[in-house]
Amino acid sequence: MKKTIVVLLLALVALIGLCYFFIPPVIVIDKSVIVNNNLRSAYRCFSENSNWPKWWPEKTTEKRLILDGNTYLVKYKTASSVFVDIHNTSLTVPSSFTFIPGGKNEIKLNWVANFPATNNPIKRLQFYFSAKKIAGQIEKLLKNMSDFGSSTANLYALDIRRELVKDSAVVSILDSSIGFPSAEKIYALVHPLREYVKIQHAVVTDSPMINLLTTDKDHYQLKVALPTNRPLPSNGKIEYRWMLPGGNILVADVKGGQQSIDSAFAIIENYVEDHELKAPAIPFYSYITNRLAEKDSTKWITRIYYPVMYYYD
Repeated sequence: MKKTIVVLLLALVALIGLCYFFIPPVIVIDKSVIVNNNLRSAYRCFSENSNWPKWWPEKTTEKRLILDGNTYLVKYKTASSVFVDIHNTSLTVPSSFTFIPGGKNEIKLNWVANFPATNNPIKRLQFYFSAKKIAGQIEKLLKNMSDFGSSTANLYALDIRRELVKDSAVVSILDSSIGFPSAEKIYALVHPLREYVKIQHAVVTDSPMINLLTTDKDHYQLKVALPTNRPLPSNGKIEYRWMLPGGNILVADVKGGQQSIDSAFAIIENYVEDHELKAPAIPFYSYITNRLAEKDSTKWITRIYYPVMYYYD
């Protein structure tokens, strides 16, 4: 009996010794992943709580981020890092992920978590298994972030395409409006352009193009244009305009009314700033859906065109 007790005590002492020998007093998790996109857009996406449910592995909300029973709480952020507390039933683990600039269109996301030191061998072993579980979760989260963040459409919530200018010849007409111009007013300007193109025995090659300028939301300068298959001479109010064929242009399709168009324009301007692009000409949009034929604005499709002069990436 005594011999059995001694053996058990020795085994316990050996187990405790192994805990201290193999498990460090502070357990550090350090995981990294590469995101193939630019730093500004990735930071804007992953530093905002509202975006987390878009890439989180489990069904969750902005205020309740749960993964395999652990709760992740975003505490605060700095210019390069986001600090996250990880809660389970026995402890809270402080962690943070940092955005590290890499090569061209490449960011390294580095997530670090530190488990508190303890001399209690039982808790030390418990923390060890908790650390292994959280390390696996962080790897899973980083993979999701890499997959999600490497898509431009995900980061900007808009499919922004880089294309080349196809319709280089356009005829345009300029007008003004008190208050936002109605669809009827815009299409009233399209009509004389179509008639002029027809008289010139030319062909309209795409949908009407519109550009609006305003400084006070009350007075608008409105330019409406039609792309044509060849250059046409200016005539009175109708002017010929030329865009550099084969030039770089950003293109995105948006569904909805003017509020959706304005939001999409703002997103594209973020994209232009993020990628350090220059605009050699004014942006414009094209009415893919005829507003007079389709009255439901939720069904309208508008194509935004944003000329850019060169790329850094």
